[in-house]
Amino acid sequence: MAIATEGTNRIMIYGPKGDGTYVVEFITAAGETLAISIPRTETAVIRHFQECMPDGLFVPENRAVTSPASFLRA
Repeated sequence: MAIATEGTNRIMIYGPKGDGTYVVEFITAAGETLAISIPRTETAVIRHFQECMPDGLFVPENRAVTSPASFLRA
């Protein structure tokens, strides 16, 4: 069964690079990107998640969620 990737958000973890750092890339369904470099001294958690999701993580659009604040409860 193929994973539907079109129109979804994606998180990818790349690395380790030659200097021991990792890059975490966030890509929206609209194609906007944000990349964060993780220093080699802080990579334990990133290595764990990279092993768990070697092909990245696809996140479907959830139109009911309009902002991060909608996750918070009073």
